[in-house]
Amino acid sequence: MKEQKKEEELQEEVEQVEGAAEEQAEKIQVIEETTSEPVEQHVEEEPVKEELPRKLEAQPKQIGAPIPGRMESLKAFILECKRVLRVTKKPDKQEFITIVKISSIGMAVIGVVGFLVHFAKELLF
Repeated sequence: MKEQKKEEELQEEVEQVEGAAEEQAEKIQVIEETTSEPVEQHVEEEPVKEELPRKLEAQPKQIGAPIPGRMESLKAFILECKRVLRVTKKPDKQEFITIVKISSIGMAVIGVVGFLVHFAKELLF
């Protein structure tokens, strides 16, 4: 609810800034149509502030979630574990055999690569 209200306020401020820019563009267009002199001479010498509204400046600081403490991290971890345990299921025989095959192939590949690296080191150094 708060986020939606903040977004609406920010949207209103953006619309105000865009409206002011459109008004300046219209003024320049009217001046160009009525005179043949350069526009820079007729534009009001109003300091151009390219500052962001305060709410827009503060927004990037609020983007990330606050850094949780140890208790919040522990609670989040426990909730995540519960969620994972609810989703998981016991594999059937075919899935289990497939997992064992893939795991053994992976361990064998890592072992062979480790052996080759160790063997190359012994030969070269």
